[in-house]
Amino acid sequence: MSESIWRRRFGDRHWDLILRVTGAVGLCGIALVLLVPGSAVLVWLAVVSLPANGPLSPLIPAAFEPLIMEAAKYEHPLSVTAVALAAYMLSEYVNWRLYAWALSRERLAGVASGRWVRWGIERFARAPFTTIIVFAFTPLPFWVARCLAILDRYPVGRFMAATALGRFPRILIYAWLGAVLQVPTVALAAVLIGSVLLAVPWWRRRPEPDATSPAPAPSSTAGHG
Repeated sequence: MSESIWRRRFGDRHWDLILRVTGAVGLCGIALVLLVPGSAVLVWLAVVSLPANGPLSPLIPAAFEPLIMEAAKYEHPLSVTAVALAAYMLSEYVNWRLYAWALSRERLAGVASGRWVRWGIERFARAPFTTIIVFAFTPLPFWVARCLAILDRYPVGRFMAATALGRFPRILIYAWLGAVLQVPTVALAAVLIGSVLLAVPWWRRRPEPDATSPAPAPSSTAGHG
């Protein structure tokens, strides 16, 4: 008997997790749409929110907000906010695990020893919960807060709680704007595509991390004083 698709390895186990989570949500979404046809927009939002907030989200930095605004043209802003936040938190938990694994690899082991990284960790450690909320609510790149939290060994439970507190009002604002402004789909798609065209060249030019000075591998499960 051939190996089940849910057990077959397609790559690294962390990437397999992302693929399986997305597939499971998609299958559940299909069943929900068949049972409740009126839920199609919210199911669509849940499924597309996963890749929009996944590990490659820095390459599509303005994907999530247009999706929220598009869904809010057809569903109540509170419903859109609830679904978008749930999908985002699921993606963020997967992101945390993937980033923690990546930052523990030998090639990136020296990242925490960099002068600017140490400076960032020290500032983050002064008010970690508040810092995460600020990054989650504002347009600041959230992957920075995620990396600092992992390198500082901040507990994942507190990280997720702070992330939810920061993201909830932000998502609600975009859902409300989508319902009120009714921005054309073409304009929202242009924002999404434009963000990709701007982000990809920047990531290609960014310098490689200096891994010449090994540092202890960070742990995502250690406590925080």
